[in-house]
Amino acid sequence: MLLTRSTTFGTLPVSGTTMITSILALPLAALLLTQTVPATPITPPKDAGKDAKAGKAPEPTEPTLLPGSPAPFPQIEKFVKGEEISSFSPGNTYVIEFWATWCGPCKSSMPHLSEVQEKYADKGVRIISISDEKIDTVTKFLDDPKWAAKTRYTLCADPDRSAYDQYMKPALQSGIPCAFIVKDGTVQWIGHPMQMDEPLESVVAGSWNVSDAKTSFLGAAQAKKAQRRLSAALRDANKSGDFTEFMTMLDDAIAKADAEPALGLRMQKFQLLLGPVNQPEKGYELGRALAADFTQRKEAMGLNQLAWYVLDAPKIKQRDLPFALSTAEAAVTASGGKDGAILDTLARAQFESGKVSEAVATQKLAIENTPPGDMLDEMKDTLKKYESGGSPK
Repeated sequence: MLLTRSTTFGTLPVSGTTMITSILALPLAALLLTQTVPATPITPPKDAGKDAKAGKAPEPTEPTLLPGSPAPFPQIEKFVKGEEISSFSPGNTYVIEFWATWCGPCKSSMPHLSEVQEKYADKGVRIISISDEKIDTVTKFLDDPKWAAKTRYTLCADPDRSAYDQYMKPALQSGIPCAFIVKDGTVQWIGHPMQMDEPLESVVAGSWNVSDAKTSFLGAAQAKKAQRRLSAALRDANKSGDFTEFMTMLDDAIAKADAEPALGLRMQKFQLLLGPVNQPEKGYELGRALAADFTQRKEAMGLNQLAWYVLDAPKIKQRDLPFALSTAEAAVTASGGKDGAILDTLARAQFESGKVSEAVATQKLAIENTPPGDMLDEMKDTLKKYESGGSPK
């Protein structure tokens, strides 16, 4: 999504023309360091909240269905397309996937699910995809030749959400598409269907370690809870201007986190120290450590974000231009010198450092490596400012 150069603390720009969601919304490690796949939050039904008023039990705060749990056979109202399945057969493997006709990531996953079904059909794998929409809605969608061709597996409608209540709710899953791999009456794995290839292969082969999967699932669940607590504390700190308690919480989270989540949390700490906390000496000390880690990992995006934050974040009182320049250069090296957005950042660092001719040359290279669109148009405008000696902002 195209955004302007003017940013506030809490957004992490990729370059002068492109930005990504901040850690306030998602764990930054997931954005920086892993191959993420999109998911869509599930819109709650219109009568959500009535249970509490009626005195029913509150929603669970810990997952009660996870890898290693008994897997109930989904209560499905209507099999709309594909094989009708009435029970789990011993030895077979089932993928119970939740989707909706309005969900873009769900539709993007459909060709892959079809390929998986065809690949493992003779090994007892059956994919059962369940929408909680009206039967007519699902039927009409699958009658479209475009989607009929892309869905070569079993698809169902479950408008009363019985299957959702059996799987999604007790697993505390709030986004779709979401897949559950089941074998021998046991949940083996839970996650995004675009990330299930490796676990599915192991489950089919009989080499899957469900105990490790449970540990991983619970760890991810706890990480999400911790991130929600951090996000709430950060909102409070932004309102009050006092970051003391939040920084203590953040340091504790960093100490307890695994390597990749800790890297994302350290990036957040770097931003805070340079921004509203205003402790630049500590901030740049941490920034240099982060740059070394990103360089070792060849993470061009992380290096680029370090550089651009220093160059452009409005609340920074002390900008270390040599740090920004060296980090931007490292990002270009890590990216192979062919990423237009990263080259754009280097050009900005060169211009701010007084290297105008180098900035012009680098910006031209950025333009050469950027496809047509709004980003390219902004880069061309920026080039004109560099050539005229004007501010790039």
